[in-house]
Amino acid sequence: MELLPQSREALDEYVTTAVDDVEVLLRVIEGWAVRTVPECVALSVTLLDDDLTFTLVDDTATTRPADEGGQASADATGDAHALDEGEWAEMARERAFAGILSTVSLPVVEHGRAVLTIDLYASTPHAFHDRIEGLVDALGGWQAGAVTNADLGFETLRRAEAAPERLREQRVLDVAIGVVAARLGLTTSDADELLTRAAERAGVSAVQAATVAQALLA
Repeated sequence: MELLPQSREALDEYVTTAVDDVEVLLRVIEGWAVRTVPECVALSVTLLDDDLTFTLVDDTATTRPADEGGQASADATGDAHALDEGEWAEMARERAFAGILSTVSLPVVEHGRAVLTIDLYASTPHAFHDRIEGLVDALGGWQAGAVTNADLGFETLRRAEAAPERLREQRVLDVAIGVVAARLGLTTSDADELLTRAAERAGVSAVQAATVAQALLA
């Protein structure tokens, strides 16, 4: 599997004290995952505190669906309440990323709180059958929180693609918070709250409010 280009870009800019080396973490998880589930064709790790996702994917084994925005037909959704779990799974697979036929999401808990989520994607429908316990043991996941086939559309890929922009926006916010705190004699926490309230009153995003505040106080 290869690192998604946007994940490479984000990793080059990302600094955290929570994880020593995110890319090393991804590669360690990849090694464990493919040994336990050889059909694994992609994986994502989401750092929950920062809401950032990083992804490894085998591009030769996965392709985007022809119609990513397609919705289920009226006939398929009209009697949704009558569908059993197997029928739901089959409908999901019809709209899934080509090459991804099963998924599992494993939260990792430290000191009673989830700190990251590991999502694994496989090319066969039953790749994770009877393997989740082994994955939990290997990856340190929380077995009771494991969820299967919830992301056949590979939504973590889209979040990973958005990670560089999220980091750029966070930099704008961080700089603005520092400027507001310094100029108005506030703590960074109070400056953050002030910008948030200003954005809500103006009906704009926090980044837009931060940009304006920085320009006014520069």
